[in-house]
Amino acid sequence: MKELLKYAGSLLVTEKDRLAVKEINDMTGRLEKCVISVAPADIKHIIGREGRTIKALRSLLSIAAANKGIKKKIPLEIINE
Repeated sequence: MKELLKYAGSLLVTEKDRLAVKEINDMTGRLEKCVISVAPADIKHIIGREGRTIKALRSLLSIAAANKGIKKKIPLEIINE
């Protein structure tokens, strides 16, 4: 899922070298949340108009999680560097 978010994010941002995606796991090793770190100027590209782009990224993440057998929603956070 990390690769999927990194690929989709690289299509959206202008400073591709500052794009970073982390998967944070809980103590049992299961995926707890994903974090996208981008440049401050690129946050508007990740969020999109009225949040449509980030909503689409969250949908992609949910579909990828369901494909891997994860039944819960995985939160997606945006952090500026």
